[in-house]
Amino acid sequence: MSVSKILVCGDVEGNFKTLFTKIGTLHQKKGPFEYLLCVGNFFGSSDDEWKDIKAGKIPVPLTTYILGPNRREHLRFYPDDSNEIVPNLIFLGKRGVLTGSSGLKIAYLSGLEKKDSTEFSFSEKDVTELIARASSGAVDILLTSQWPQGVTKYAKPIDITESANNGSSLVAYLAKHLKPRYHFSGLSGVYYERLPYRNHQVLQELPMHTTRFIGLATVDNDKQLKWLYAFNITPFCSMTSKELTTSTGPVTECPYGVEECTNQFFYDTGSSSGQKRKKSGEEKSSVKKKKNVGVSQERCWFCLTNPDVQKQLLLSIGDHSYITLAKGGLVRDHLLIIPLEHVAASTSLSESAEKEIEDYKLALVEYFHVQDQNVIFFERNFISPHLQIQVVPIPKSSSSGITKTIIEFASDQGLEFTELSKFSVLKQIVPTKKSYFYVEIVNNKKCIGKLLHVIDGNFPLQFGRMMLASRDILNVPNRIDWKECEMSPDEELQVAESFRRHFKKYDFTKR
Repeated sequence: MSVSKILVCGDVEGNFKTLFTKIGTLHQKKGPFEYLLCVGNFFGSSDDEWKDIKAGKIPVPLTTYILGPNRREHLRFYPDDSNEIVPNLIFLGKRGVLTGSSGLKIAYLSGLEKKDSTEFSFSEKDVTELIARASSGAVDILLTSQWPQGVTKYAKPIDITESANNGSSLVAYLAKHLKPRYHFSGLSGVYYERLPYRNHQVLQELPMHTTRFIGLATVDNDKQLKWLYAFNITPFCSMTSKELTTSTGPVTECPYGVEECTNQFFYDTGSSSGQKRKKSGEEKSSVKKKKNVGVSQERCWFCLTNPDVQKQLLLSIGDHSYITLAKGGLVRDHLLIIPLEHVAASTSLSESAEKEIEDYKLALVEYFHVQDQNVIFFERNFISPHLQIQVVPIPKSSSSGITKTIIEFASDQGLEFTELSKFSVLKQIVPTKKSYFYVEIVNNKKCIGKLLHVIDGNFPLQFGRMMLASRDILNVPNRIDWKECEMSPDEELQVAESFRRHFKKYDFTKR
């Protein structure tokens, strides 16, 4: 069994001589260690010791990985052309996953939480993309400079007064979904080792590994607080389920609940109002209110009676429904089937609309099958005032085991899908007035899976895109946010005209 010996340190703040002298001694006497991982501010206000590093006067004795800057003034230390700043000292980058030769998987996120992503801050988009990228396989270690919001819940409290380090709800969301075995942060100026917490609900979910959170102090601090952490870890990929789930000593529940994670991620990308999410504490109440607020047909983006509907996207119009290109699609032919009726869920459709939508599905399955593609249909009945059935073609080469892949991806996000009978009818299964997320998987023109998640509480509105953008399906994590994928109106018109021309012989409305 492969065991890795790892060192992690808190904010270096330019104290390179103290750091690397200590590391060199430990590496010789108690090593060898595989890596030194640094969180928090690696650089400080003075350049003196950094000049000695660059000149080779202070050697870097061990492969050292550092996170990106948390301050604008530190940008000058990070080169644009290489990740290896000096020999043995490597800048990990903004966000990503590092997998070592032993199989050890390290996820990282640099900077502080801000509304917009910069070279020294991260945003919601950075976190969703990192979750998608790390979705396959467990994460052994998570590195973030900023602490997760609410981490002390159910555990020993600690006072963190610096405004930048009161905790990030996005980091809490990231930790909740990646479920790392170890999570290290800096910037707080204190040492805090939290009791391990569970990543499953007792008696409701299968047992999982625990997570240990460690906040590290600043190198060479006056209070002599612990700033260096050494530990042995066997990579997740080399352990059995029993080994992973066996824990000794006390553990707590996961500290990241609804309050810690709802400040982000829960705004409707298909909202008819076109407004982005509320900020900070407004979010929790606004989500609940939006569930019960109707939108008039005149203001609804998906009602054809709205004079502002984007007609260049329309592909086919039937008696009870229509097909349109998705705005900012995951793939070129990402489509929407939308009823003319202003209803929020397929369980509320009239019989005539329901039948016509099924006819559209069959036609699209035939159309994509000829192009050597299978089809995923999904629907999110949550917050959105007008039903949109998403239609995403998947290359047949990427379709093997896709039902299992989706279930596992959802589980990694803390969501449980029920696998329905292929002959089931949704409106006969979903409880009245319940919100839900529903997936149909079609392979070689046959439905091979129907998956249902009944929503109780909040739900990540980007989940459908995150799921399909993940590495094991479409592998396009950069396309999770539809706003990053928008085409110009002229491009949209060209794509729509091309689709209409090729789909014409399958379109029953043209007969």
